Amino acid sequence: MRIGICELAYIPLRSGMSHKSEMLNQLLFGELFEILIHKEDWTKVRLFHDDYEGWVDTDCISFIQKENAILENFKNAYILPQQTRISINNSTIFLPNGALLPKNKTEFQINENKYKLAENFEFLTFENKAETIVKFAYDLLNSPYLWGGRTAWGIDCSGLSQFLYSLVGIQLPRNASQQIALGHTRNFITEAKPGDLAFFDDEEGNITHVGIIYETGKIIHASGKVRIDRIDHQGIYNKELKRYTHNLRVVKALL
Repeated sequence: MRIGICELAYIPLRSGMSHKSEMLNQLLFGELFEILIHKEDWTKVRLFHDDYEGWVDTDCISFIQKENAILENFKNAYILPQQTRISINNSTIFLPNGALLPKNKTEFQINENKYKLAENFEFLTFENKAETIVKFAYDLLNSPYLWGGRTAWGIDCSGLSQFLYSLVGIQLPRNASQQIALGHTRNFITEAKPGDLAFFDDEEGNITHVGIIYETGKIIHASGKVRIDRIDHQGIYNKELKRYTHNLRVVKALL
């Protein structure tokens, strides 16, 4: 198995071998992936953490030269809850929320590149899972919606839920249609707890949207931007539009 790692803030994961192809997802800094097909300009990869597949610009990725050391560093990596600055070979890059870092290491190396965190960087630990999910969901308010996005610089609905649950050690699949298979069902919307996932469908019954219960009667979700709206047994009500925008299918408890 040939392995690669993302050393950029993020890399678009596309449906085909072209920059015009749809962006399905993103690779974030520190994420490992298997090389499935390698060509001069484009490489097909499979992400380790959720098995998502797609094509990336070959020039954007790094191939691991010393597998054991790097795999050990990123095997159970620290997930950045918020964006931060990191130095690389005496220059600086900004990492988005969701990027991976070796746990409790302020300096590390990937191939020939030497990285160093700021002296005041703090590795956080989270005890209350529901509070953590709600807190960092709130921190992402007004982040723009981006199909396939996973960061505060642009995020979609299932990218939001996947990121928030990763902070508390729960790895969700990438898409809402896959995430709905997890957890147990709340019988009524009035039973929903902060941190629960609410799923929504279209007229054909296809799952098209997911959001996080923020508090009783409110949901935080990515629709146009990350926002808080009212939710009831019918679905999400947007007070600005004065109408329901999403039809509730089910609420699932995963915590």
